[in-house]
Amino acid sequence: MALPASGASPYETSWSKDGWIAGLSVASGIGAIVVSQTPSPLTVVEINALSRESVNRFDRSATYRYSENIANASDVLINAVVASPLALLAGEHVRDDWETFFVMYAEVIALAAILPAYGKATVQRPRPYTYNPNVPMESKTTSDAKKSFFSRHTSMAFASAVFLSTAYDDYYPDSRSSPYVWAGSLLAASAVGYMRFASGEHFPTDIITGAVVGSAVGFLIPWLHRTDRGNSNSDAPETAGSSVLFAFALRW
Repeated sequence: MALPASGASPYETSWSKDGWIAGLSVASGIGAIVVSQTPSPLTVVEINALSRESVNRFDRSATYRYSENIANASDVLINAVVASPLALLAGEHVRDDWETFFVMYAEVIALAAILPAYGKATVQRPRPYTYNPNVPMESKTTSDAKKSFFSRHTSMAFASAVFLSTAYDDYYPDSRSSPYVWAGSLLAASAVGYMRFASGEHFPTDIITGAVVGSAVGFLIPWLHRTDRGNSNSDAPETAGSSVLFAFALRW
C-alpha cells in the first residue's frame, strides 16, 4: 500500500465541525427514542386479513421467504461487517491517525443505527413473514413484526462498507487494491441485505432504502472531514468510489 508522501492525515476534526455532527447524532437519538414507542402488535384478525396480492410485485416475493437460521446468520455477519473498518488500523498510517479515525467511525455507526428508527416508528410496515401462512402465529404477533421499513442491518452494513472503502481511498490514494476493497466490502454488505430478504425480515424496498441511507452516511462523514475538500483536484477518489457505489446500488 502506497502511503501519502507527506504522511499527513487526509482528515481533520474540529469542535465546530464534530460538535454539530455529535449534536445532530444526540438529537436524532433522542428523537428516535421519542418516536420509537413500542407499536401495538398485529392482532390475529389483522394478520389473517393480510394478502400477498396487496403487496407490490417488486416486493411480493419476500412474502414467501422465512428462515430463522438465515436471520440469525445475518446478525453474525452484520457484526463482522460493522467491525471491518477497524482492519484499517493494521496500517501504521491509520494507527497514527486513530483519534480522527475513531471519531468518524463512531459518527457513521451512530447515524446508520439511529436513522432507521424513524422509518420503523412512523411507517410501521408489517414484515414480509407476516404474510406467510407457514410462519408460526406467535412470531407474527410481536411488536417487532411491524418494523420492516427500513432495514437497520442493511443501513449499518453499507455505512460500514462505504466508510471503510472511502477511508482506504483517502489514506492510500495510490493503492492498486482500491477496487478490491470496494468490491469486497460492498459484496459483504450486499450479503447482509440479501440475508434479510431471504429470512423474510425485509422487503427489497426496505433493503434498498437502508443501502442508500447507509451509503450516504458512510460517504458523507469522511467527506466532511477531508482536509482538501475545497480542492477541485481532489475529486478522483470520490468519483471512483461513487461510481462503484452507484453500480452496486442499481443492482439492488
